[in-house]
Amino acid sequence: MWIRRRKLVIWICAGILAVLSAVCMPYDELVSGTTPISPVVIHAAVPAFDRDRNTPIDKEFERRMNLTFDWLQFPVNEYMKRINQVLTSAGQKPNIFIVNKDMVQRFGPMGLLLDLRPYLDEMPHLKHWIERYPQIVEDMMTEDGKLYGIDGLNTYGQMPIGYILREDIFYRNGMLLPRTFDELYESLKRLKQIYPDSKPISSRSGPADLFQQFYMAYHTQSGVYFDNDEMTYTFGPAKPNFKKAVMLARKFYQAGLIDPDFATVSEAQFYENVIGGKTFALFGEYFIEMDGWIEKGVKRDSFYSLKAVLPPMTDLCLQALQPVQYPNSRGNWVIAIHAKSPHIRELIALLDAQYSDEIVELTNWGIEGDTFNRVNGENRYTARLQTKLNPYGEVTPQDAGVDGRSGIWVPYDQDAEYARRWGAVGLESQQLYTANADKIGFFAGPSIPFTSDEFIEITKIMSPIKNFVTLKVIQFVTGELGMNQDWDDFQDELTKMGAGRVLKLYQDKYAKLPDERKVLHKSLQ
Repeated sequence: MWIRRRKLVIWICAGILAVLSAVCMPYDELVSGTTPISPVVIHAAVPAFDRDRNTPIDKEFERRMNLTFDWLQFPVNEYMKRINQVLTSAGQKPNIFIVNKDMVQRFGPMGLLLDLRPYLDEMPHLKHWIERYPQIVEDMMTEDGKLYGIDGLNTYGQMPIGYILREDIFYRNGMLLPRTFDELYESLKRLKQIYPDSKPISSRSGPADLFQQFYMAYHTQSGVYFDNDEMTYTFGPAKPNFKKAVMLARKFYQAGLIDPDFATVSEAQFYENVIGGKTFALFGEYFIEMDGWIEKGVKRDSFYSLKAVLPPMTDLCLQALQPVQYPNSRGNWVIAIHAKSPHIRELIALLDAQYSDEIVELTNWGIEGDTFNRVNGENRYTARLQTKLNPYGEVTPQDAGVDGRSGIWVPYDQDAEYARRWGAVGLESQQLYTANADKIGFFAGPSIPFTSDEFIEITKIMSPIKNFVTLKVIQFVTGELGMNQDWDDFQDELTKMGAGRVLKLYQDKYAKLPDERKVLHKSLQ
């Protein structure tokens, strides 16, 4: 009897030790892949990126995290609108999700988002990235020192968009590639005469983005922004250069050089314009697409070629600028945790694990020996992965999950993207722009922390102003409005709508920042 009781005690003690071992599992074991008895289910909301979450890398991510994920996904172009609806509805909220900075400033003070600052000492991997890029915290910190989200980031920055010309069309018609807007205007006018059905300048992103290219040519923007030359916040439409930018767009449009459907052109129409030989100049387009366009274009015209050129000069001897993609996302993509989640500790461990070298490598490269090999200290994809430019193998990187999209916005490895997606022409073009970033980059200014009430006030004023500016600029460019009295009326209306109030808020907050924050971060590495 005594022996049986002793065995029973031993079994009970062993069971207790097993439970304690699982509960107190070291963080290193969590990352290394020990499988728990009953994984916690994490409800996570992320952009869909046109793929499911059942790839081999997704499953491996779950295994290493010791978590089970219930994914809520929306299309990328609808995501922020849809997640806003989820967070403001009465239904169940996800435990962890992607939002933007506007939502952080709105939902954080309401108690919906967890303040991460008290947990930073428990996140050594994240702290390592913060030491490298302090902006991922600075851009998210509220005025009262709360940290309601972590800014998404890449392993380093770049300048991924710029000016692209149909090189062969210019050369075959005896023209040099233009270096100024005046030269570009005259060249495109001649090409329009030679190719009357052409749409020399085409854009797929709507009127606001197209006009933004003209604004940046004169070193201004359409809303409140940080003036890189004067080192202060300003309101673009009130600047003299904004009018000159609109006049330049009007000049190109009235000469028939801008696609008359610029406000409504679809992605398919734009694509046909580019590869079908109707468009000769692209403003602010992604270099990553150049090799694909060339591949399709030469099937229709064997001489088809594209070349990225540095931004042209304006009549004021200003070189047009282009936006910089920082290592951090500057608040466009923020990871936040629901403050009332029952799994706070697991979510903190998950968030930190995503910044470990192991998980960054897993989501961007996959598994060594399967999807990549290390050659002379560098990662190389294996031949079984099929890229767009190298159609061999069995599966695409997206099929395997080797596309940097597993997890909840794990740091995006730019070297992996180049190896996976970039062709020689696009990569050379991006490197040209990045090498000249100090001269042609339009750098974002210091992030300004606002209170919840201030943010609500800014949103109420600036949302209608944004739509108003786009509508009026369309009318100025197309000639429906004149550039004299109508322009003065436009300025008066902006004043009445409260633009000056918002600008003063920015300038007052900027003045109160410590001197070390009143700088432009120009490093992309």
